[in-house]
Amino acid sequence: MTAFVELPDRPVGHWFELRGWATGVGSAGELVVHVADRPAAVREADFPGAPEGASGWVAATTSAVPSGLQPVTVRGPGGALLTTAVVEVGAADGEGPLWLADLDSPAADATVTGDLVLVSGWGLLDSRAPSLVEVYVEGSPVTRARTRLPRPDVAAAYPDFPEAGVSGFEARVPVDLPPGADRRVSVRVRMSTAGVGEWSAPVRFATVRNPAGGASDDLLARRLVEQTGRMLARVEPRTDPRHVLVFTHSLAIGGGQLWLQELLTGLVDKHDWSATVVTPIDGPLRDDCAALGVPVHLTSHYRTSDIASYEGHVGELALLAKASGAGVALVNTLGAFGAADAAKRAGLPTAWVVHESFELADFSFLNWGPAGLAPAVKQRWEHSLGEVDRLLFVADATREMFAPRSRPHRCRTIRYGTPMVRFGGRISEHRRREARAELGVPQDALLLLNVGVVEPRKGQAALIAAVGRIRRLFPDLRLAVVGQHPTPYGLALDELVERGDLADAVRLVPIQRDPTPWFHAADLFVNSSDVESLPRSILEAVCCGLPVLASDVFGAREMIDDGATGWLFEPNDVDALTVALLRALETPRDRRREVAEAAFARLRDWLDPTGYADEYSEVLSTIATQGTTA
Repeated sequence: MTAFVELPDRPVGHWFELRGWATGVGSAGELVVHVADRPAAVREADFPGAPEGASGWVAATTSAVPSGLQPVTVRGPGGALLTTAVVEVGAADGEGPLWLADLDSPAADATVTGDLVLVSGWGLLDSRAPSLVEVYVEGSPVTRARTRLPRPDVAAAYPDFPEAGVSGFEARVPVDLPPGADRRVSVRVRMSTAGVGEWSAPVRFATVRNPAGGASDDLLARRLVEQTGRMLARVEPRTDPRHVLVFTHSLAIGGGQLWLQELLTGLVDKHDWSATVVTPIDGPLRDDCAALGVPVHLTSHYRTSDIASYEGHVGELALLAKASGAGVALVNTLGAFGAADAAKRAGLPTAWVVHESFELADFSFLNWGPAGLAPAVKQRWEHSLGEVDRLLFVADATREMFAPRSRPHRCRTIRYGTPMVRFGGRISEHRRREARAELGVPQDALLLLNVGVVEPRKGQAALIAAVGRIRRLFPDLRLAVVGQHPTPYGLALDELVERGDLADAVRLVPIQRDPTPWFHAADLFVNSSDVESLPRSILEAVCCGLPVLASDVFGAREMIDDGATGWLFEPNDVDALTVALLRALETPRDRRREVAEAAFARLRDWLDPTGYADEYSEVLSTIATQGTTA
């Protein structure tokens, strides 16, 4: 028995057929053909020029085959190996890349409710997720989509493609459309990867319809506001100007929550403030509040589904605020706007800390779905931003985004500090070795570190992909992602590491309340987020003497001077991240140390957390003394 495979004279696509012949078999049905180690569907077919008595056959792939050189085997009865070959899957020179893609949203000729268009789907170029996905919605600026999002359905459909499970993308594009108006817009998506090529999806159209608020809702809102005002007028509290009522979103472990805990510690211990905390989500930080003597009031989630529910909850919070004895309020995070509204109605001078660098339409979509907030509730959100006595930000870029919604003198930047300032921008080699031994990191490894709760906006999948690209150049390279938890995105990262054969190079570490040992063990810190204000993890890295590579988002540029105190790259672009990694890793170690020292010298004046506690104490004292006219 013998067999022959006719190989194509050019690369083939993801699905293809091969032709050949075999001797010594009764029919093609006795043959077993594997392509890329998967069985193909074999049928009989004429093969001109085959030896006399040979059986012609055609083998068709039954699943998509990844790009690259793929093995072909032909076996006869009893599994006897008749022949082997290799076929090249890919694009020919001068052609665009092979692509597999689909656009999920918006559907063709769909009507989109609200003032934002969600553009989502998945794509693979030359078997890998694209480095960059750009979205064009008519009338809006070009938007870089968030890439490498979980797609378990694509992973199941294309099991041999390493990045199929993170082939998703999403862009939320605000459309400037007044309430009550609608507009038909075109939507285009372009995917690209350097050295591979690009592909553009066919244009589709959608109608964006921004609903106007109903007259009945507006009337109800006015009546409920008046009703709450009458109830509040009956409360005659005794207030303490050194008592701050804090409204926050959660007492679970997270960046904004830990920041608040440090601030409360500074206000209570150093500045003799008393405090009360109101939160809809309980968590371990309640014990920290108890240790400070700060009582915690647990309430329900802020209600935003309709104006009646909203006004009912705001009325309850306003009565609580007025009866609390506090002389001033502090609201933590953009989503807690109902609390800001309530504090102002209670007559409390109010400072509102906005950590999030999101346009309101984008933030609304993320938290309250495609239709966003009810128009009457959205009006209260926008009204509250303009009414509070201080809007406080951690980055100038975020302050500039929100400044048009307030008055310049009411907007102020107060940057984070971190207790890690105690390390003075340098970790001894002895402590570094101790940390590596404690964490199980090889002493000779070149360790990259990313710290942050694993979620799509943090871009850890893109970072893993970039490490996969360059690991052959740096055999000792290791990446530790600290913040893993079993969300769909976290599970997709597990699968990405497994499919990409990266288990020896990438370590996904569960969320750590104290990640200090990882900062001590690392050689380079990488922030890969596409949305941040002023990432505390960058400050912590600088305090531990780590050079920093970061996406150029909002406050990052306020901390890093590219090439002098760190390295910056464009977000949502794996090519840019890969080049930036090469820039940093090819920098001699002594020079990287100098870069880290320069970063600490630049930032040290505001790294001490007691500094921002001083500023907050001054702000709260000022508005408490001057009242709501401050």
